[in-house]
Amino acid sequence: MLRSAALAFGLALAAAGSASAELVARGVQDGMLSLGPKGTPYVAYVRSGKVVVAHRAEKRWRAERAAVVGAGWQVRALETSRGGPVVLAQSRDTRRIVLLRRGLLGWQRIRVAPRLPAGTILGWPGLALDRGGNPIIAYVRWTPSNFASRLVLARVNARGRVRAQRITAGGFPPAYLPPAAEPLLVGSRVHVIESFGWRGSVGTYEWYPQRKTWVGLGLDVSRGDWPLGPVLAARARNGLVYAAWTESMLGFGFVPVTLAVHRVGSIEVHSEFVLDRALTTALALPPSGPEIAANEWVDDFDLGRDGDRDIWAGVVRGKDRVELGGWIAGLAAPRAGGRDLLLALPQGLSWFHSRGRLKTHVTIAASGGPSGATVTGTVDRASSGSVRIYRELPGAPPELLGTAQLTGGSYTFVDHSPVDLLLYRAVFTDQGSGIPYAALLRPAAGPDWPTG
Repeated sequence: MLRSAALAFGLALAAAGSASAELVARGVQDGMLSLGPKGTPYVAYVRSGKVVVAHRAEKRWRAERAAVVGAGWQVRALETSRGGPVVLAQSRDTRRIVLLRRGLLGWQRIRVAPRLPAGTILGWPGLALDRGGNPIIAYVRWTPSNFASRLVLARVNARGRVRAQRITAGGFPPAYLPPAAEPLLVGSRVHVIESFGWRGSVGTYEWYPQRKTWVGLGLDVSRGDWPLGPVLAARARNGLVYAAWTESMLGFGFVPVTLAVHRVGSIEVHSEFVLDRALTTALALPPSGPEIAANEWVDDFDLGRDGDRDIWAGVVRGKDRVELGGWIAGLAAPRAGGRDLLLALPQGLSWFHSRGRLKTHVTIAASGGPSGATVTGTVDRASSGSVRIYRELPGAPPELLGTAQLTGGSYTFVDHSPVDLLLYRAVFTDQGSGIPYAALLRPAAGPDWPTG
């Protein structure tokens, strides 16, 4: 739902061809990435009403149809274990959630939530696998007529039987929109992260079992409207639990990404905004610390124009802030090191691998003059090569103006025919990985807009 709405505006720009960039699904703009136990990348997506799962074989990507689901369905989660990939998909009307997993006789389709009463819908669900590879799903039943919600934890055994238990009751917490949920394995127990919006605040809880009930630990409460998209969670080996999500604060002009962290067994929680306006798509947890993949945007309103069109910029926020030339659909940190990246580019979903963490930083600035607009910037850790310069407007395809050569890590380009309300984007393609590092020039009048 969230990804398709955003991608409908033509969010990404073309990246230069590279032997290191591998096209996974031509023409597909929405998918998810997961790594198998040995680091094999898997990608799940919907094409023509069918859920497709692809994995990287020895020489090429191999795709197989997992299920026919119909128009409007979307992949909500993808996890892999020794038994293979497990996919969670949700219908357009958000009233159905199915789990797909590969067995000895082919793909198995399991309906996770029972038939719902009229007027009840389901929030964005989350998926985890236990130590035996069995799926654990968390989701919220929500009734818009009275804003009541019910958090449910469902387990699927080896035979495909679904056993569900209710975590919250009495319509708590009330919510203006269906809350998002994410299960998380903490030792031998399952915790569930839930985020919801009610009466001018966004609350996020971590629910955990205690005797015969569930207790909620408040991870964050902030002024706002409601969460947007999924809640993502991961547990580090040192006992720290991380959770990340996007929440709407439209009254304040922000749509921030929040990162919360606490130690298992402790009630002390630290939470902070790590991005001011972005949609969260992935959370990776390498030994160096959490990294959030999200997508920032510039819209017509930012430029003083009528309309609701957008230009998107993918960002990875960890120890460094790195911007990419495409919508980030997935990010993962292999145990062997490096990063796996799934970008939605005009040609389709593309997979990249970097041998180290993503740390190439591109900057951009522009100034007017009698001969046109001069675009300048830098590329960290690159003393040579070239940068492609694009001119963009919301709702229009990027226009390639030309290339600028790097000299000592800096570049300069003159646009001799600038237009009003224009934006520039600089893209530097790493020759080793094919990853398009980029910088989108933000409006100078925006709130704390970075220039790269």
